[in-house]
Amino acid sequence: MKSWIYAGVSDKHDLLLYVCRLLASAGTKVLLVDGTERQVYRYSIGQAEPSLPITEYCGFDVACGFFSAESLKIYLKDQRSSIEDYDFIVYDLEKLTFCDEADWKASDGIVWVTAFERFAVERSVEWFKLLFSKYPALQGMCSEIVFVRYVESSVEESYIRAMIGQLPIQWGGQAVKVQWDERDYGVQLENEHNRALHLKPLSRNYKKTIRLLAGRMAGNGMAKTRSLLRSTARRQVWANS
Repeated sequence: MKSWIYAGVSDKHDLLLYVCRLLASAGTKVLLVDGTERQVYRYSIGQAEPSLPITEYCGFDVACGFFSAESLKIYLKDQRSSIEDYDFIVYDLEKLTFCDEADWKASDGIVWVTAFERFAVERSVEWFKLLFSKYPALQGMCSEIVFVRYVESSVEESYIRAMIGQLPIQWGGQAVKVQWDERDYGVQLENEHNRALHLKPLSRNYKKTIRLLAGRMAGNGMAKTRSLLRSTARRQVWANS
């Protein structure tokens, strides 16, 4: 089992849905865990039965409505299952206390996802400070960076890195930039209202980001994830429609 934490206050649910879809297309068992403050995933996946907090969606499972990772593990145990039954656990983490120190330390990768807006960056700095106050042993952890809704402006990556330089985090090298594209936003809206996950209409840049992140998580070469994304995009995938 591989566990990945995608942290940050910026909206990243559409990106993670696409990444999990690509991972699942490779035949792996994937669980995407909603650790957001507003529980945003239930609106995208069309959670038909709230009493069943784990919903199968487009080939992977989505866990909604849990207060913590521990409550998720207890639920799975009650269902005679286990979190170790999955090949990938992907956390969309906004709630500071959702994962405990052991969950952070056991993760195979940590990714900070943020927009360039000052609110998103400064709020994330505050968030990480509170995290290290609660779990001091996490200081010095490594994290990659993904910039969402990226547009060319006078605000450069170096400026953002200077703002987060005070944090006791070893930041990865080159950040991944998801360029803003109206077409991608349109596809996101259509997918949400139709409870679908169509990848084919997405922009080339967005598809590149999806296979790059999935490749990092799975340890696959770019060629393999590119081929997998093409085959996945050709299939129309509907869920709970």
